[in-house]
Amino acid sequence: MVGVEFKSVEEAESFYHIYSKIIGFSVRKNQCRKNQAGIVTTRSWCCSNEGFRRTKYIKNPNRVREPRSEIRIGCCAMFRVCYSKITKLWVVKEFQANHNHCMATDMQKYFLRSHRKISAAELEQAKLLKKAGMKTSEIWNLFVHQNGGWDKVGCTKKDLYNSLAAGRRGVDDLDANTTLTFLQSKLDIDPEFFYAYMVDEESRLTHLFWADGASRFDYELCQMPLVVLVCSNNHGMTCVFGFALIQNETAETYTWVLQKFLECMKDKLPETILTDGCRSMNKAIEDLMPSVVHRTCSWHILNNAIKHVHEEGFVGELRNLIKRYYSVDEFDLRWNKTLLDYNAENNEWAKALYGSRHQWADTHLRGSYFGGSTATNRCESMNAFLKRFLDEKLPLWRALQHCDHGLAALRSR
Repeated sequence: MVGVEFKSVEEAESFYHIYSKIIGFSVRKNQCRKNQAGIVTTRSWCCSNEGFRRTKYIKNPNRVREPRSEIRIGCCAMFRVCYSKITKLWVVKEFQANHNHCMATDMQKYFLRSHRKISAAELEQAKLLKKAGMKTSEIWNLFVHQNGGWDKVGCTKKDLYNSLAAGRRGVDDLDANTTLTFLQSKLDIDPEFFYAYMVDEESRLTHLFWADGASRFDYELCQMPLVVLVCSNNHGMTCVFGFALIQNETAETYTWVLQKFLECMKDKLPETILTDGCRSMNKAIEDLMPSVVHRTCSWHILNNAIKHVHEEGFVGELRNLIKRYYSVDEFDLRWNKTLLDYNAENNEWAKALYGSRHQWADTHLRGSYFGGSTATNRCESMNAFLKRFLDEKLPLWRALQHCDHGLAALRSR
């Protein structure tokens, strides 16, 4: 092997990497010598098991984690080339082929560190798929099928995660600023785009509300019930009026969200609202929109009835009281009879429910249009739809970008 010539140091390195992969060991760079002009004249590579770990890394009294398993066991295998001024080629000066350890099996070769590398083309493809909303695990499965097996991808699943994380690390360190910059840039494309945010005492982002021009236009045209920030148009299609990211679910937070929503929609109130009965949201609606007809989700009411009234048949009777039209007097008679039949006259939950009957009984909501909806199932469906585009590990600015993709997909239906 000594005396073999290569056209470049890269060619020599490529040769030794291919050789090491066939034999079954991992390679790392060793010595590099330069002349006075700073040009490399000698380059060597060695087995990753060459040398020994320094004592200071083993006997560290302040160590927090257990030391990694020892892999440097004094292996002498190496490969050295030098540049010849006469032939202008790289010549092999030393080649040690003997190892003091076992070689990796065919199944183990895939995990050798020097042979795990994601190509530039695949990394760009992964970034593009990530931007389109694909999860990293799904991208990995695509690469496996694309290359004909996990052992032919050229890297491990963890390598792919690390490569994608390294590409966005600089951006994620300024996640909030990047998010606000992204929202501000949308104003250049959409003059009707609206966003508002709130920060705490330490200038950390706590609440965020945003809506694009199409959402505001839909709200201007739509007189259907508002489901949180979602509604259906006259074709039965879902319209999104805006999004809000909040730190907590207090009445103060919901008040801020509704204030920004009304500011976005030029203080135009919706005619009806359908919510899940959240007390904090109810208080915010009462304070800011006292004239708006507010309905509580029937599914949540019936679900709570199961928990608070343990009598078979009560839920069925309550469902009739929710969805059927009666006169006010007939409603009260049927309500009292239902309580008597199911031993719920002294039930505190039932008493509180009757007190809010104007928010759930069709008898008291007659004349208010809810598009046939009595439950927040449209909102739940929207949540499920957006989950296809979102991942809890996404940085905030990327999550907003994926919300845009989901919104575009919804509107293209």
